[in-house]
Amino acid sequence: MGDEEEEPKYKLFVKGQEAPLEKGSQQYTGQGNAFYLNGDTYNGTYVEGLRRGKGSYGWKKFGDSYEGQYEENRKHGFGKLTYRSNVGEEDEEPPDENAPPRGGTYLGYFHGGQRGCPEGATAGEVPSDGTFTYVNGDIYVGQWQVGKKHGLGSYTYAKDGTKLIGDWEKGKIVVGKWVFPNGTFYSGKFRYNKPHGEGVWVFPNGNQLTGEFVQKQQPGDDDGAPGGDEEDENAPPKPDPKVWCHFKYGIAAAVHGGSMLTSNSELEAPDLCFRSSVVVPGLTPWCSDDDGAPGGDEEDENAPPKPDPKVWCHFKYGIAAAVHGGSMLTSNSEA
Repeated sequence: MGDEEEEPKYKLFVKGQEAPLEKGSQQYTGQGNAFYLNGDTYNGTYVEGLRRGKGSYGWKKFGDSYEGQYEENRKHGFGKLTYRSNVGEEDEEPPDENAPPRGGTYLGYFHGGQRGCPEGATAGEVPSDGTFTYVNGDIYVGQWQVGKKHGLGSYTYAKDGTKLIGDWEKGKIVVGKWVFPNGTFYSGKFRYNKPHGEGVWVFPNGNQLTGEFVQKQQPGDDDGAPGGDEEDENAPPKPDPKVWCHFKYGIAAAVHGGSMLTSNSELEAPDLCFRSSVVVPGLTPWCSDDDGAPGGDEEDENAPPKPDPKVWCHFKYGIAAAVHGGSMLTSNSEA
């Protein structure tokens, strides 16, 4: 609902007349109130019998409402569309499998009755920006095409404050950033609105970790009825499969003192060495810091205590955990 389909039967009332117009809106120009037999209503401008200009439309079935510009009986131009029902509509689902109930508000541009610009239009040539605020508090701000997120956009999850920022195609993000509230972000490609393929983690201190996200379809997610290879052309599009994401780390790069040091580069002691009086099991210096004169095993009791050795610390990763949409996926899980 919210998108005009077949024009229902109605009665049109104009100011100053108690009875409806005998021929409805045919060739009528001016303001009018239309009451449809299915309970829908329209209050706005008509030009030569068609809804054109500013108007408001209400749908009885789900309680949706629209206020904005019209052209040729369809939403066209800038307007506000409010969804008030819990019955789902595919276009309004947010980009993950835990879709909130249908509802929310779209404020932005329409073309031919649909959000955004028409198919094939180039971003910038035709207005396509819009903001959709979902019933669960999630917000998408960006470009739309044929009713779906398409172009540059940003999706914010109300639950944890994370964001998906980048390029969208047909309602899904394909390349961009997964940003966390603490400043950490992942940059790379996406599939099914989840990271997929090569990318890089960037941390608030500038350190980076390259690697690859591998997706694995969850078991039991493709249990459709058996059949032939042919698909029903009239069938609705299949939903995205539910997948686990596992990150395989590659090269870690540490930014320190304005220089970048990677795990396969020649690290210089002054950059990564630090003093520590804590003995860490398994931690040994990567360079020699005890170049004193040779001597016996006995130490001079009157000699000052030796300073702590300078050491490099190398982190051997164990379990990697990614938090997204309130769930945690780890590298040793079935992911």
